[in-house]
Amino acid sequence: MTVRILTNGRLVLEDRVIDNGWLVVRDGVIDSLGPGEPPEPRRFNGAALDYVDLERQWVLPGYIDLHCHGGGGRAIYSGDIEDVRIAAAAHLGRGTTSMLASIASARLETMIAAAEAIGAAIDDNSAPNIRGIHFEGPFLSPARRGAQTATALRLPDEGVFRTLMRAAGGHAASMTIAPELDGAIELIRRHSDDIVFCVGHTDGGAEAFQAAVDAGARHVTHLFNAMPGITHRSPGPAIRALLDPRVTVELIADGHHLAADTVRLALSTAGTRRGVLVTDAMAAAGLEDGRYAFVDRTVDVRGGAAYLHGTDTLAGSTLFIGDAAARVGALADLSPVDTARLTSANAARVLGWADRGVLTAGTPADLVISPDGAHASAVAIAGHWRPAEVPPDVARREFALN
Repeated sequence: MTVRILTNGRLVLEDRVIDNGWLVVRDGVIDSLGPGEPPEPRRFNGAALDYVDLERQWVLPGYIDLHCHGGGGRAIYSGDIEDVRIAAAAHLGRGTTSMLASIASARLETMIAAAEAIGAAIDDNSAPNIRGIHFEGPFLSPARRGAQTATALRLPDEGVFRTLMRAAGGHAASMTIAPELDGAIELIRRHSDDIVFCVGHTDGGAEAFQAAVDAGARHVTHLFNAMPGITHRSPGPAIRALLDPRVTVELIADGHHLAADTVRLALSTAGTRRGVLVTDAMAAAGLEDGRYAFVDRTVDVRGGAAYLHGTDTLAGSTLFIGDAAARVGALADLSPVDTARLTSANAARVLGWADRGVLTAGTPADLVISPDGAHASAVAIAGHWRPAEVPPDVARREFALN
């Protein structure tokens, strides 16, 4: 057995940064960590020790993405297990060590096949960073459908809900729902202990939002996007979400979905303990601009922004969490601790994942090593090191971590 000891790193903990720290990975978990010099070798009872000098790089908790539709040229909800594996690997290579695979609203047969393929990849551990399924629909508002397929949308229905849950094979984690639809509040009330309901793709106002939260909804899908705007007499669901301490809110910080001031407003109101950075990434994440067809839609990527073909409707993003962390950290002047809450800790709390999201002894060694505090130069998932893909404009240091 080899014990890996990372030294001379800047460790971002839940409440502070250890500026010159060490971290021990043993049997796939964080064995211990602390400041200064690492433990004496005799503590490890003769185990082979592998020391790695991080040369002052950041050590971050692995990123957690609650809303991701694909990447690396593959849609994660195509129904093809190989697409699931490739899309998940694209995000793992950028530091996302835990994620939900998001299934967009499509024909019921397509959503079932997608859930079964994702579940199979989870069960055989061939997409090790996927930990559950997010259903983005099909109980969404036609008026605020965004890039969702219009003919796939339907009113909340207990039978359809149960069919999707069965297809997920125990891996369903969250569902986006429009609370103003007939039957939505009743569905939330019946099943809020079974799944995390997220308010989104809604044309309802503050009252409908309030009813959903009172019934058990606890999360908001891509705040401000696919919901009514804000006026002085009708603040809508976005303002109510920012003011309600019971809910967490997703932010797509790709520079296209939200203006910089909108992100600043959200973080200054909800605080860094209720914001969650997500990608809402589609198949073209990691690829060049161009036209891409997948599942039931065609998307044009222009200047890094993804649009439904022939329209100006955003169709997800080409974002990775590390890119979002770099952008938000700069525009909101956040500390590394606050940024790590947005990329990891808050998302883990949404789903009750007490064993990840922060650097602490006894938890899986899901780690991001980063030269700039955002982009990965090396990634570990449960102590297994993976090659990282770093943008060319980010300084990279090579480490023998494989």
